[in-house]
Amino acid sequence: MRWFGSWKEKMNKQAQPSKKNYSVLYLVFTVGLMITGFLISPYGKVGELFVEGDSTIPDQLVLDASKITSKQTVIGTLASEKAIEAQIMASLPQVKAVTVKRTGLNDIIIKVADYQTLAYLSENNRYQSILENGMILNESLKFPMGNKPLLTKFEQGPLLNEFISGFKDMSKDIHDTISEIQYMGTKTNPYKISIYMNDGNQVIANITDFSNKLAYYPDIIRKLKGKKGIIDMEVGVFFTPFNSVTEKEIDIETQTEE
Repeated sequence: MRWFGSWKEKMNKQAQPSKKNYSVLYLVFTVGLMITGFLISPYGKVGELFVEGDSTIPDQLVLDASKITSKQTVIGTLASEKAIEAQIMASLPQVKAVTVKRTGLNDIIIKVADYQTLAYLSENNRYQSILENGMILNESLKFPMGNKPLLTKFEQGPLLNEFISGFKDMSKDIHDTISEIQYMGTKTNPYKISIYMNDGNQVIANITDFSNKLAYYPDIIRKLKGKKGIIDMEVGVFFTPFNSVTEKEIDIETQTEE
């Protein structure tokens, strides 16, 4: 019967929980209590909120759009970070990218990057930002900020997007020569624009290729030798002086330097 006794002893040992199992259960229970205690304590709630990044948006607007409050738990906030990020971008169309992260024990950082303002839509002495993604912000300013060109008679849509694409392709030196761009599209030519330069000249061009043609503007000015007028770049390059009835239209492309 020795075999039976050994078998019985073995079964009894298996039925008894080991000290190791008790230790694991105790650890899980303790961690659970610590987490629960942290969540119900002031440290489990959101502490301070910080806004960082390359952004011109006032911090308070970002905080308001996030709808994060000190009543929320840090864990709950981080679990909803994607929803919060989407909420901020929906509320503030000038936001290009946003991330919500924890810092320290219970503080939250909202890092924001903006779409750049490329120009301003001018109407009735008010100015609306035109962003690099083609969005026109509803908020208007009394004065434009920085050395950005003014656009008139443009509307948000495919033509504006095509203009922005061409404008972004130009060098900063050419950007700095432009004062204002007016949309002059017609049924026969929906791409026509008038560009007013800082030096007093006016350029007529098409949205489809103005960026390529304006690259030659410095060379054209040298050929004109100080004359001011209208430079038509729609087909070829022609110059008509201002306030002149004696001088005729000049074909700049065929004109040679004296």
